Amino acid sequence: MIILLLALIGTLIIMAILSAGRLFFGRSEPFNTRRFFTWFGWYAAFNFIFCLLILYFGEPALTGPFGGWQWLLWPLLLSSVGNLFAFARPAMGVLEDASALSQGRMRSSSASTTRKMPSNYSRGAVAAGILGLVIVGVIGILATILITIFTTWFDTNAKALAAIPNVKMMAASSQLPPTDENNIVLVSQNVASYKGQQILGSNGQNLGSAYNLDPNSYTLQSINHHLYYVAPLSYNNIFVNLSNASTPGFVVVDAENPQSEPKLYTSPNDSLAVLPGALLNQDLLRHVYLDGYTYGRLVDPTLELDDNFHPYWTISLMQPSRGYTGDVLSQVLIVDAHTGDIKTYQPQNVPTWVDRVMPADTVTQYLTWWGLYHAAPWFNPSGIGQQSPANTPELLYNNIDQPVWLIPMTSSSANDNSSTGVFLFNTHKNLAQFYPLSGIGIASNVQNTIQSTRANIRNYAVDSIQLYQIYGTPTWVAIFVQQTSSGDIFQAVGIVDARNLNGSNVQFETTLPAALQDYQQWLTQQGSGNPPTGVTTQTATGKVVRIAPVQAGTNTIYYIQIAGQPVIFTANLTLSSKLPLVQAGDTVTVTYTGGTGNVINVQTFDDLSINLSGTPTPGAIPTPTPTPKG
Repeated sequence: MIILLLALIGTLIIMAILSAGRLFFGRSEPFNTRRFFTWFGWYAAFNFIFCLLILYFGEPALTGPFGGWQWLLWPLLLSSVGNLFAFARPAMGVLEDASALSQGRMRSSSASTTRKMPSNYSRGAVAAGILGLVIVGVIGILATILITIFTTWFDTNAKALAAIPNVKMMAASSQLPPTDENNIVLVSQNVASYKGQQILGSNGQNLGSAYNLDPNSYTLQSINHHLYYVAPLSYNNIFVNLSNASTPGFVVVDAENPQSEPKLYTSPNDSLAVLPGALLNQDLLRHVYLDGYTYGRLVDPTLELDDNFHPYWTISLMQPSRGYTGDVLSQVLIVDAHTGDIKTYQPQNVPTWVDRVMPADTVTQYLTWWGLYHAAPWFNPSGIGQQSPANTPELLYNNIDQPVWLIPMTSSSANDNSSTGVFLFNTHKNLAQFYPLSGIGIASNVQNTIQSTRANIRNYAVDSIQLYQIYGTPTWVAIFVQQTSSGDIFQAVGIVDARNLNGSNVQFETTLPAALQDYQQWLTQQGSGNPPTGVTTQTATGKVVRIAPVQAGTNTIYYIQIAGQPVIFTANLTLSSKLPLVQAGDTVTVTYTGGTGNVINVQTFDDLSINLSGTPTPGAIPTPTPTPKG
């Protein structure tokens, strides 16, 4: 294994430092070959074992300042202290000399000291220990402080950190990319955890007695153009781990349909030979590190399935760009979770089924630097011009095959609950688009608003709050859940305009299509019949096949079927006073903004068969006609 070689190199470096101190700085001591090689052998063995343990369990990345070899300072520190105390500790003979001296019985001070000096005393060992401690102090403390100062402090370095993310500023009039309503996430990680736990014992193998599903391990991803959560089966304890070479498989939960049943994959090809947190060489990162991937930080191990539902682990290999910090994505490692085979890719060459390789924590760090320094100086105690991420990155699937990290930005003020803009950060490379969309409600303000809707009479909790672009409008979509000890249960959907956060504006329905229909109708009413900004208006004209009114709260909604149109149109009574008079066979014209599903809400309506152009004569009284007698 590569760590054997690295431990040997580390041991030789440490022993070279200690030997230099002993031989060159302790030259006043006569050289004793036997004593020197005994000392060398014991310390070499100790350092080799210590280095091996650090490499095996610590997995230090050999990159950055000093090539990442600063981890050697720990065994060097212990060895130096050992030389000072173990080989330089006076024995009882020195105390006897002191007693003799006090009684005036010592004939020669120098001769007596030489005779009574303890056998383990060595000026060379003391010199070796002092030299080692000096190197530890210079490299481990002084050099680290200086490197940090000259790579992160002052305005020039701050601007360099802010420039690490490749940010593209969008025009002030830009809209967020439209969301495909067929791929909106309606299952949160907590809901997925509850559903996955229910299916764990479904195959009759009592898997729950040996394996578990960590609620935090569920990963959202696109598989065959559909969104799912995937979680691995993990060992319950070390005894199960030691007695099994792999876990049986993984669970898949539909992220778009909360009513869909989860699936447990435990076929022979689904077992996981390596996974995070396992013991010894079954641990995923240790398995990769021992295979030679020591030249970067191994971060963000993520279980992803290809389009054939075969399990793989994706790992981002990061390398610092400025001293100890400024990590940039260097390579992507894809590990076959079933066999442990490793393949290396450049970020731009990663297979298309991989959803993300830019770690969320890295994206947060990038945008924190950008918000702090791109428009403000390094020393800025007032906070003027600074921004910060409003929350952790949210994986957004506007396009089912091209997810992005969505991060609203806000001002540096802790009291600000609205956005200064929204970032869409590419999940495959260091590229971000900043949309200067101000006034969007963020943080706890969104959750409190959605939860406060009057329709939430059972006081359900709110989860999976995601920002989408629906009907040309930035929109928060969330789910209402009933919380339990083993996870959450889906109850309803809530939709609200991100710029008009008010409990009365929340559209609450048990299904997404119904909530979207309510939301589109609400937008129509708010816009006085005008389509949302940025959406192309379409027109349809034809004869009415059927029409029927439906009472929805205080509003009357008319459902209209027009000949030749593959959808049903809905219109609010506020659009036209002609609606109650429309009959089958009338020719009507409607405008609408498109949408998904079989029901489309119209923006304008007119019945061309009802002509209201005639003007009644003022003061005219109709002449009554006598009823003929029978």
